[in-house]
Amino acid sequence: MKIKLRVIYFHLFLILFLVQTEIIAQSNFVLTHPKAEQVLKGNFNPKDFYPASSASTKNAVVSNLFTQLNADSLGSYLHELENFENRNTASDTVSFSNGIGAARRWGNSKFEGFNTANDNKLLVGYFQFDQTICNKNQHRNVMAILPGTDSSLKDFILIEAHLDSRCESVCDTLCLAQGMEDNGSGVALVLELARVMSKNLYPRTLVFMLTIGEEQGLDGANAFAVYCKNNGLNLRAVLNNDVIGGVICGKTASDPGCPGENEVDSMNVRIFSAGANYSAHKGFARFCKLEFEEEMLPMMSIKTKVNIMNAEDRVGRGGDHIPFRQQGYTAIRFTSANEHGDASNGAGYTDRQHTTRDVLGKDFNQDGKYDSLYVNTNYLLRNCYLNGISAATAAMGPAIPEFDLVNDGNGLSVIIKNPISPNNYRIGFRSRSNDFDTIFTLIGATDLKTYHVKKDSFYFVSVARQNEEGVESLFAIEKYVKVLGVPATGLNNNSYKEKTVQLLPVNPNPIDETLSLSIWTSLSQKKQVAQLLITDMQGNKVHETELVLDKEINEVLFIHGFQAKGIYHCTLIVNNQIVDTQKLLFK
Repeated sequence: MKIKLRVIYFHLFLILFLVQTEIIAQSNFVLTHPKAEQVLKGNFNPKDFYPASSASTKNAVVSNLFTQLNADSLGSYLHELENFENRNTASDTVSFSNGIGAARRWGNSKFEGFNTANDNKLLVGYFQFDQTICNKNQHRNVMAILPGTDSSLKDFILIEAHLDSRCESVCDTLCLAQGMEDNGSGVALVLELARVMSKNLYPRTLVFMLTIGEEQGLDGANAFAVYCKNNGLNLRAVLNNDVIGGVICGKTASDPGCPGENEVDSMNVRIFSAGANYSAHKGFARFCKLEFEEEMLPMMSIKTKVNIMNAEDRVGRGGDHIPFRQQGYTAIRFTSANEHGDASNGAGYTDRQHTTRDVLGKDFNQDGKYDSLYVNTNYLLRNCYLNGISAATAAMGPAIPEFDLVNDGNGLSVIIKNPISPNNYRIGFRSRSNDFDTIFTLIGATDLKTYHVKKDSFYFVSVARQNEEGVESLFAIEKYVKVLGVPATGLNNNSYKEKTVQLLPVNPNPIDETLSLSIWTSLSQKKQVAQLLITDMQGNKVHETELVLDKEINEVLFIHGFQAKGIYHCTLIVNNQIVDTQKLLFK
């Protein structure tokens, strides 16, 4: 366990070092479309783009997504991507058929084609930046912007995936690097969403982007995140799609990995995001899952389960959502349930990710047609539904409300600050897992009084506002409430003492490689030094960490890996005194 943790920490340090180094080295940010910057700043008149149009209705958007997104279209993009052979960030930029230059121009032409087909609604161009990556000094992300219809809204939504690919060596520009799972699948998803979503109009601006330099250090995403921050752009949310279409488990898939080599899973998808309690990223992940389950899932004959993961990414790995989070923007990553490899590329590595073997499929009988596809376009289509409804509702919803919690000992009141007509709200309660336990919907009310809370329980509460069409805003940052315990019948009240430091319940049993452990403290107990000790059933120390209790909810991310099995104990020690213990079950 100790060796594994050291390897994990080294990988995380390396990712952070690379990200920080590349940010410093990036310069000369340029948006090539002349109107792009003002649209992203919100300084534009929607009538210049849509003289006689208004935002599409919710029903029209949902119907368009469900009927127009197409698995065959996704497959066609993947087949075209194969032809570029090597999309390394430093590969050929002159050729019209091979290399990253040809792939970028192809992506740009795809966006232009969607623009022509949809009344020239899109602003198509590049985001250019200077940085030395594998001896190439200038690079371009490909982008298409769909301006919003409400000039009072200055924020926008970004849907992105990285276009670049790689082989075993990070700067190899001559190998076959088709990169179909990583990340042709994400590129196809973003293109298909641009094609279909540009048929509608949304109050907020939508941006579709294909980044480069991801394989060398998240460089294209870094550059745009820094550009947004430097220019004070109000980026509402980032939906990053990376390794989103494969369904076959590799031998070395990164934790949280898949069940076993060659296992197939086309029924689950993972959302990775930073933080736990009070996290805007986890809150956005819950929002995306809710929109998908309520708006798209009922229409689907094959159901996809959305899993909100504990960690920001797989162990020792990183993606384009991370630099946006580092710049203060809400960002999440969509990734398939199964992944073919951990990209380690060491001796004996036989998986496909980051190799010449990351191809679209296998032609067993050599007839020129694939007999088996490694990227499942029907699974990818269902992930398009998830992304599309998430981005659309985020672009359509009203402003996020402010609220207060009042706990009078008999029940919990959620009070909306400065209510705006219509007074329709959704209130989410969460106690232990990453998902909402309960969601109340209020129609025409400004507060919720509920007595359906358990005594001696912990709740994280969040609120979203609904507009006339029933489209909700993003959920507000959670607030925390502790419902006080009631002494058991017959217990002498003088002997009952309320805890001032307490481990919050851990539930459900860990479903991935990490576990968020949370410690609640009263105001008087803040800024004390505490230790968390994890032991096995024989009392052997598995992990120990020290932290300062300087918040009401203090969080520790425990990386245990899928190798952990059985019952463990987590003990909280404050001032050399054991104050709480919980049982952890690892299956």
